[in-house]
Amino acid sequence: MKRISIAATVLVVIAAAGCSLIHSRAKEEPGEPFYRKYLVAGNPLDERILEQERLVEAEPDSADLRNDFGNLLAERRFVEDAQRQYEKALDLDETHYLAAYNLGLLWEAAGKPNRAVSAYRKSIKRKPGFPASHFHLGRLYEQRGWDGLAVKEYAKALRIDPQMRDPRVNPLVVDTRLLDRVSLENYPRDIAVAAMAQDRAWADAGRHRPVPTDRPLTSSDVEDLPAPEPVDATVTAPSDASPPPGRLPLSPGQTRPQQGLPPGAPPLPPPPQPTPGA
Repeated sequence: MKRISIAATVLVVIAAAGCSLIHSRAKEEPGEPFYRKYLVAGNPLDERILEQERLVEAEPDSADLRNDFGNLLAERRFVEDAQRQYEKALDLDETHYLAAYNLGLLWEAAGKPNRAVSAYRKSIKRKPGFPASHFHLGRLYEQRGWDGLAVKEYAKALRIDPQMRDPRVNPLVVDTRLLDRVSLENYPRDIAVAAMAQDRAWADAGRHRPVPTDRPLTSSDVEDLPAPEPVDATVTAPSDASPPPGRLPLSPGQTRPQQGLPPGAPPLPPPPQPTPGA
């Protein structure tokens, strides 16, 4: 009985191992993708999908190729297939933010705002300076009634790229009712930027040169700037100096009219002379 029990146990273990192996191979070698049987020969978009599929099969570890593949599948409305490609791109490259942004667009179009918010937040975490993610996140916040959070995200987007205020660049900007509050949020910074631009316009370009703004400055950053010419007030013209061109020499006892006085006005008294030995 013990031998039969042991043999049965061994058979169960082998069967379980076999099922596990079959299951793992099924994961590694899936059947025909869902989208492929719906592709139409001669359709331009479907032909691009097949071409991109071949590129991905040749370089399966390329996050960029996976992202572009997801875009094509999303355009063809194969939501789940596009999702898999975007998520694969995110797994392959921890710095890839476009796949997260595109995933947010996918979920937003599919009517799943919670998933879209998570995707946009991931995109911002990977690339804080990407304005489109901030704008779309602000739009979803506004739709939920979270106006305070929406204004902050909109403001960040417009600070990074002011052109996002232009409907020709960003048509979605006409949908928001918070643009006036966004302007107030960015007002102090906009005033500072305008003042800096005005200062640059009045600056003497000959005495300034660009300095780096992305790091602290050292003395060597500015030591080569030209110094202003010194002015020595004690230097006087020699007595035998020639008069400036166009001016006749004065005769003894004659004085030249002082500038700024009306005709016939008495001349100003000479400045006091320093006392010798003082």
